[in-house]
Amino acid sequence: DDFTSSASDGGGYYASLTRSLSLVLDEFYQTLHKVAVSAATGDGIEDFWNVVGEASQDFEDGYVEDLKCRIEEQNAKKRAIARDAMRRLERDVGEYGDG
Repeated sequence: DDFTSSASDGGGYYASLTRSLSLVLDEFYQTLHKVAVSAATGDGIEDFWNVVGEASQDFEDGYVEDLKCRIEEQNAKKRAIARDAMRRLERDVGEYGDG
């Protein structure tokens, strides 16, 4: 690409950021589902809906499952913190409650 080569010229933060963003966009466009649909005749609309269905399934299988795992991990961390806080409270009450 001309953009990638021009972004590679020079150094520093801005050039590095530009290169990184260029790579992200390149990956995005390579994995993007594409289909041609005629606005005039509607040719390709069935292909369009097939691609929408595939993309929906990709979203469910990839992103939603990953999100559910992340949420469960966060909830497990919160439960562990709460258990630890309760143990400390019980210990403190036991130590100072006899007083």
